[in-house]
Amino acid sequence: KISKSEGLIVSAGPGRTNLETGFQSPMPISAGEKVMFGKYDGTEVTYNGEKHTLIRDDDVLVKFPSDESDLDAAEVLWDAVLVRVPQIEEEKSASGILFAKTSTKQKKSSVGEVVKVGPGRYAFNGELMEMDVSPGDMIKYRDFAAQEVEIRDEEFAVVRMTDILAKF
Repeated sequence: KISKSEGLIVSAGPGRTNLETGFQSPMPISAGEKVMFGKYDGTEVTYNGEKHTLIRDDDVLVKFPSDESDLDAAEVLWDAVLVRVPQIEEEKSASGILFAKTSTKQKKSSVGEVVKVGPGRYAFNGELMEMDVSPGDMIKYRDFAAQEVEIRDEEFAVVRMTDILAKF
């Protein structure tokens, strides 16, 4: 499990510009918003004696536009999907012996319920490509494609639309 980092956005640029078409996609985050990003994302810098982390908008897993850091306030960016993943329970033998998760080589589930959906990704021509999933859908995504986040003591996964294999 990758540890997550959190922070408050101090400043954000204007957005990305497509070098071929000149289209500038809007910046999905703004100063004052709280964000969660991967532990290994970003670059630490010291500016005016304070440590900061420079991150890209793609590094943001979840943002909270208000002071509330709960599921209702959570938003995902671009083509990201927030998924509630069921916990894999410990196995029990017929005689009642519990097997530890590590001894049975079980991995995290790659099936879950869609909770939040980003607005989509911009195409080269500037059109917003809508998402093919909605909250409430069950999905199967690529093993190890998800980044885990914890919101109010509940585990979720953030996956990109391109990593979703099936919707049912």
